[in-house]
Amino acid sequence: MSTPMRAVLVVVVLLAIAVLVVWRSLTPVPPLALPESGAILSGVTLVNPGLDRRNEVEIRVVGSRIHTIASASVGEGGPYAGAYVLPGLVDMHVHFPPDSPLRQAELFAFLFLYHGVTTVRDAGDVDGTATGPAREGVESGAFPGPRIFACGPFIDGEDPLWPNSEIIRGPGDARRAVEALAEGGFDCVKVYGRLSASGLEAVRGEAQKHGLPLIGHVPFSVSYEKARLDDVQHMTRMPVSPIDDERGFPALMVDWRNLDEERTEFLVQTTLEFGIANTPTLIVTEQFAAMADYETLRASPDAQLLPRLYRDVVWSPVEGLPSLRTLGEEDFAALRDARAPRMALVERLHRAGARIHVGSDVQNPFVIPGASLHRELALLVEAGLTPEDAWQAATRVSGGFLAPGLGRIAEGAPADLLVFREDPTRDLAALDTLEAVIAQGRLYTREALDAQLARYRAQFENPIYDAVSVFVARRLMARIVDGDR
Repeated sequence: MSTPMRAVLVVVVLLAIAVLVVWRSLTPVPPLALPESGAILSGVTLVNPGLDRRNEVEIRVVGSRIHTIASASVGEGGPYAGAYVLPGLVDMHVHFPPDSPLRQAELFAFLFLYHGVTTVRDAGDVDGTATGPAREGVESGAFPGPRIFACGPFIDGEDPLWPNSEIIRGPGDARRAVEALAEGGFDCVKVYGRLSASGLEAVRGEAQKHGLPLIGHVPFSVSYEKARLDDVQHMTRMPVSPIDDERGFPALMVDWRNLDEERTEFLVQTTLEFGIANTPTLIVTEQFAAMADYETLRASPDAQLLPRLYRDVVWSPVEGLPSLRTLGEEDFAALRDARAPRMALVERLHRAGARIHVGSDVQNPFVIPGASLHRELALLVEAGLTPEDAWQAATRVSGGFLAPGLGRIAEGAPADLLVFREDPTRDLAALDTLEAVIAQGRLYTREALDAQLARYRAQFENPIYDAVSVFVARRLMARIVDGDR
């Protein structure tokens, strides 16, 4: 073989090796294998937060349901004897990422399970590609994940914020939009800020016909007390705000500075009178406020649970989401000032017996699947709930809003269970003692979950995956910003 031919052959071989290395680096990590359904937890303490607790019991899971709960002999039990068994956590406000070759929906689903979140409510599919693959993947067994309830497209008025929105101009639009949600198998109707007052009433009537709860942001056109949503997200428009004032987040947070005792008591009584639930998502404003020290936030352990493209691109104040590029000291001051009155109102609502749901609003800056729900629990405790109160809100109260029996441990109930070595209803620090997660009847050990997380992180840290994913994210961010101009 001639020297030129040898050189060509060497180049071809090197190119083939390079292509193979890149291909292997970008190939998604195989999902965690699904265990066989069914489990026996013997010699454990059963804890239904805020309801009951039973020592030395045996919980038998058959298929995806709790089959029997019976007394166990003292000292008898398997590997989890002496542990505490609680219902799986429910996150009432998440957003799965848009579908892509990076398979981020699969990663998000895993991180929810890793942190003991066995049920989520997807509160709006931003571009129409996110919810479907996530639900189908979990339901088909393609990858493990939480039980997913979903609202589908946003219901909004003219000039909607999100591309995947149904615009309501009249009763006919409301009827068609809600019928499509019901026929599509969605579980809720999510309204947004630019929906008109008449549009809201039309949507409410259609949602009631189909038995779908009405959740979302209180629209700009009405007040909290006039909107009477079934579940208000983020405590929107609870302080007095001018009607049709379309200030966005976080500018609208300045209104919390004017929340006085008279308005607070009125909100509590109105909430009770109309049976309104609130999903505060305190963690969102916490993380936005923390953006004032972006470098500390991006270095946090929770942020490392996702690929670098999130913390260094999507959530960057320089090249990330447009809303982050304009944050200034006035915004940070408004966020800081809103913290105390928001937490005080949560405590007042809870003390009065109003329904508090627990949600994180995953996909907001540095709001991480699963990990941020743990932080939301801690914020609720800081607001004045006991750890057991917070657990009750994140299990039986939230779960019961979604489906009968969800979020509690009882014979015939869904088998979504968490096994802890210490009792997290006494001290939230015990969240770190999670030993096993049972989701829809399948038991995942701590060892299996840790091993899968290590595989994901090894891929994130691969220089080729890191470089390519960050490059793609930067191109997408540039396109989003150009589109906003």
